[in-house]
Amino acid sequence: MDVSLKRPKLRWPLEVRMVPLESGEGDQSESQAILMQCPLGISSQPLLLVPAVGPLLSAFDGEHSVEEILAQFASQGLQRSTLDELITLLDAHLFLAGPRFFAAERESVERFRSLSIRPAALAGSAYPSAGAELRSLVDGLLVTPSSELKRGELKCLVAPHIDYRRGGRCYGQIYPYLANSDADTFILIGTSHQYSRQMFHLSSKDFESPLGRLPCNAEFVSALATRFGTERAFRDEYLHRREHSLELQLPFISRVRPGARIVPILVGSFHEALESGKKLDRFDEYTAFVGACAEAIQQERREGRRVCFIAGVDMAHVGRNFGDESALTPDFMEFVAERDKRYLQAIQAHDTAALFAHVAEDQDARRICGFPTMHTVLDIFEKLDDRVLCEVTRYDQAVDYQSDCAVTFAGLALV
Repeated sequence: MDVSLKRPKLRWPLEVRMVPLESGEGDQSESQAILMQCPLGISSQPLLLVPAVGPLLSAFDGEHSVEEILAQFASQGLQRSTLDELITLLDAHLFLAGPRFFAAERESVERFRSLSIRPAALAGSAYPSAGAELRSLVDGLLVTPSSELKRGELKCLVAPHIDYRRGGRCYGQIYPYLANSDADTFILIGTSHQYSRQMFHLSSKDFESPLGRLPCNAEFVSALATRFGTERAFRDEYLHRREHSLELQLPFISRVRPGARIVPILVGSFHEALESGKKLDRFDEYTAFVGACAEAIQQERREGRRVCFIAGVDMAHVGRNFGDESALTPDFMEFVAERDKRYLQAIQAHDTAALFAHVAEDQDARRICGFPTMHTVLDIFEKLDDRVLCEVTRYDQAVDYQSDCAVTFAGLALV
């Protein structure tokens, strides 16, 4: 066994959750399994393990030696051969922090950096990989807007990033508004679901989908990165590789504004600000990015070009599936709807202070993944001295009481 594996440690990032087994019979524990998979796609093969392994995995923290783990679980019948077999299996799947994983990670990062195009990561899983089938799906969802905007008025379109099965109607009601924009560049901004110490992640790559390629406005990205700081702007560009918050927007943009030039930006967590109680203007990275983006947009405007934001964001994530202790109920979802209404009212009022206070007052108990993105966009408008009006086209809740999982989302047009 490699020396580094003598104190086995589950690597990061890694998704570990319980999933039902379709053919399971007997009691609940026998019909479930632990699913382990890599959210970044460094390891392409998921792994299913029996639930009894769960407590053992918790000891894989890099602090306990193989001998210590064996002694800890000896009373439960753990044998050295079984422990070695599990360590070997996890290492083979690149789920342990060891030489095998780190080498694969370096190779994957360098391979992505060398690409000029960000390939479609979800085609064939989250949506059809065949262009004709995907085109039919998107066209079937798009509907006539309930109200009309004058040409050129749209400053920001807010769409979900939940899957099309649950969020399709919301996508279909908001995206027709994009036809009213005469923007030259669309800042495609959304949630980064993978942790990073950085708040903002730029990409200078074209983005591809089965409906064609959306070219990146490399000049705008370069101007923004120069103002913000090139090294930190692209330090974690790799997070774009499999992120779905932007990718799920591409088919709709391609149908409504084919060939649109984009500026891909991912926004990370504002957890440190919420936990510390410090306002975001106390964080240099935040203020530097907002200022840099506002300046880059102002330069575009001075040269006679228009810029529009497209935000791919969801709202609340609640239920035991997301770590809540209590099961979902219709009454609780009504409470969530009322809280979501207040969140949306802060956006409609263009009130970043109220938006931050709303999320901070319960330490983001609803896990609003789109909050950092929306706060950033509204703040940029404030720096530009743009007063925007906001129309909510649709609010939805995707609730699954069986799996105890609920996600809420909305479509918004900011003019």
